[in-house]
Amino acid sequence: PRTMEGLNDLRGEADFLRPFDLIERILTRHDGRKRLLGRLGQEAEDGVNALLSQALAYERTETPSLTGFLVWMQTDDLEIKRQMGAAGNMIRVMSVHGSKGLEAPIVILPDTAKRRPPRDEEIMRAEGGPVWKLPSAQMPQVMQAARDHAQDKQRNERLRLLYVALTRAEKWLIVASAGELSKDGDSWYQMVERALQEAGAQEYDTGDDTGLRLQHGDWDGLPFHSEPPVEVVTPEWPAVFLKQPPAYVAPVATLSPSDLGGAKALPGDLGQDEEAAKARGTRLHLLLEHLPQIADRTTWPEIARNLLAGHEETDDLVAEATAVLTAPELSDIFAGDTLAEVAISADLNGARLHGVIDRLIITNETVRAIDFKSNATVPASPQKCPEGLLRQMGAYAHALAQLYPDHRIETGLLWTRTASLMWLPHDLVSSALERRQIP
Repeated sequence: PRTMEGLNDLRGEADFLRPFDLIERILTRHDGRKRLLGRLGQEAEDGVNALLSQALAYERTETPSLTGFLVWMQTDDLEIKRQMGAAGNMIRVMSVHGSKGLEAPIVILPDTAKRRPPRDEEIMRAEGGPVWKLPSAQMPQVMQAARDHAQDKQRNERLRLLYVALTRAEKWLIVASAGELSKDGDSWYQMVERALQEAGAQEYDTGDDTGLRLQHGDWDGLPFHSEPPVEVVTPEWPAVFLKQPPAYVAPVATLSPSDLGGAKALPGDLGQDEEAAKARGTRLHLLLEHLPQIADRTTWPEIARNLLAGHEETDDLVAEATAVLTAPELSDIFAGDTLAEVAISADLNGARLHGVIDRLIITNETVRAIDFKSNATVPASPQKCPEGLLRQMGAYAHALAQLYPDHRIETGLLWTRTASLMWLPHDLVSSALERRQIP
């Protein structure tokens, strides 16, 4: 109820408040800021404030609306640079790009060893215009010059980034590496090492290895200043955080009426490829769903070709669908007041049943569910129908009985090969459904 109360409040205000006010309502009235910072930490405040800033920027240039703001945020190429102020007693981990304009007492460059150079662009800008990249051994002189120029630009950019990295430290700069160094001596680690050697750096025992250190001033002779200890009070965890969560119980799978087991075809159909038969049935269902809405039957072949995207069996499928739709004894099934492709959901022995009924006819007293079947072999009587089809229709009858308790439920199969309708006795489909043991 508490969650719904918050959602209903926001839905009620979404059409009236500006985006900034709506976000601020979430953050303040509904404790959004408090909850976000409590869950994600103080760093999340930068993202929250950036979103508010974007809402204000949008309202300065557009007529404020929530939909407009969402579209604006999705379509504009927004780049937000995090404002890193005084970090306090924290370690900040960032890229060299992200450190521009910042300083810290101690800066560590942990990974300055050999760097894999970026691959050449697939399309290179040569003197005569853009050209496709070739293997370096096959490049003409113009392309080789363009490649060298591009690599020079990348090297210069790397040197500028090294300058940025080296000038972030206020007191200590520590340059380290791990792994293989460059054979050409152009890794950042080797560049810094040569510069330290030229500047007269002394060997320094780091505890694990020997490095170089260049220092100014008497670091070892500084007076010792002792800070009073800070008492850290560890808060007592609420009991909910100390309790083991219950074991995960997977939800009961949703059942489909067509997947309740049992055969779907008579022995005469078993020689057909099952996937091909299913695909043919799907295409036929598509025609029987849409063609009844078109009064001009002369346009049915063209519409069918569009629906089936020019499938090679289109003519045979149109002929079969036309025979069904024009059969006088089936006209009631495709009347204008009938329902096509009706989604239905109900409870079945504690499990959720969900399916789609091909045709549904509802009157004051009866509800009739009809399913289209394109089997090559049509059974002679309802008792000869495959078990899987009887279970499917039994599931439809079971679901419809929950929705229409005061109506008589009837189920039937429309066999498209013979354009004939077979009504199924209620006891027959109900007993077939009972033979399927629902977990």
